[in-house]
Amino acid sequence: MKWPWQPNIETKEVTSLDAVLRTLQSMNKVVSGVSVSPENCMQSPTVHAIVTAVQNRLSISPVHVLQKGESNGRATKEPLPNHPVARLLRNPNGWQTPEEFFGDSASTLLRHGKFFAFKGRGQTGPIRELLPMDTGQTEILKDSDTWRISFRYQGTQEYQQSKVLYARLGARNFYDGDSPVMDVRESIGLEIAAERFGSAFFGNGAMPFVYFNLMQGFQDFRTDGDRTKFLDAVKEGFGGDKKFNTMLLPKGMEMNSLKIENDKAQFIETRKFIRTVIAGAFGVPPHLVGDLERATFNNVEQQDTDFVINVVMPIAKRLEAAMERDLLTEDDRRSGVIIRFNLDSVQRADIKTRSEALKIEREMGIINANEWREQTNRNPISDEDGGEDYIRPMNMTVAGEEPAAEPVVPTEDNVEQLRRR
Repeated sequence: MKWPWQPNIETKEVTSLDAVLRTLQSMNKVVSGVSVSPENCMQSPTVHAIVTAVQNRLSISPVHVLQKGESNGRATKEPLPNHPVARLLRNPNGWQTPEEFFGDSASTLLRHGKFFAFKGRGQTGPIRELLPMDTGQTEILKDSDTWRISFRYQGTQEYQQSKVLYARLGARNFYDGDSPVMDVRESIGLEIAAERFGSAFFGNGAMPFVYFNLMQGFQDFRTDGDRTKFLDAVKEGFGGDKKFNTMLLPKGMEMNSLKIENDKAQFIETRKFIRTVIAGAFGVPPHLVGDLERATFNNVEQQDTDFVINVVMPIAKRLEAAMERDLLTEDDRRSGVIIRFNLDSVQRADIKTRSEALKIEREMGIINANEWREQTNRNPISDEDGGEDYIRPMNMTVAGEEPAAEPVVPTEDNVEQLRRR
């Protein structure tokens, strides 16, 4: 059964053919001879590590619908768990959990520079489903008169902007997100080429170049076909896991090999440099892509914090802004309804540092005992036990006020003076 809000998607056979044609058309060969695209860039170990790191961190970050307000002159944010968009984000569609949906959207956004999801509605009422659209099959159209954009899906279906959730990274043309993968495809292609070379090199016993010397007395091959047959037999008999087989050469022929020393060829140094370049292009700290040469126990934690602030948070902010624009109604936005990822779970410090920070906030009266327990995933305690009490040091006063006079304790020396008072 097909629901009325589902887009008209072609059959599986047609979609597969379109995917093949799209892949052939989008093959972008770089100088290294490798085809690099957002679809196959995960063959690069560095890109795979970057996308996985962002995807994993954003997928475990809860997303909340909040109502901005004011209490005693202070801004407040109250959760709205029963808001239609909150229910939608808890169950975006019939086959993806929220973790899978936001993890996949972050991966797509990072590789393609954009993410699309069709907003499935009933005849009336709120949005019922968010159906991810294949980015490679979605074309963005801009009306030259109204400057409004629309989307063409699979070459046939066209949707207005109100029908699609659209998030993107920076765009040089101001509306179509640019892919970071395509911007640094030369470096990514070089890493993939080096990976393939290393696999072939060591898979062939680290002796890839073999040549034959024709010595005196060799009668040569009778025909070109015999020469080709001999070379084919050598490749078949000594390729891959057969490299240690015994070989009997014709009389007058000697086999030699050209050895490559990786340290002199700077193969390892090249791979390290490429890894650092790609990580830098995505703004990712080196240790997250396996570069631990300059990592210490102290700076890795700081680098993790920088990664959340400089990489994960911008992705989250772009998704938040897109969801607020495309999922909330005009009345929601006017009344102060917002959508926010809770990134506390991915930027927590070690237990000692967190406990010290919470202790300071507790002693300064910023949080109470139950707010402390909530941040450490503990159940609240009752009001009778002081769970909702705020405390502060007794020796603190309000700025500008005279400190209270300390009581004078009577002694033998000052008893007469106290009597006169």
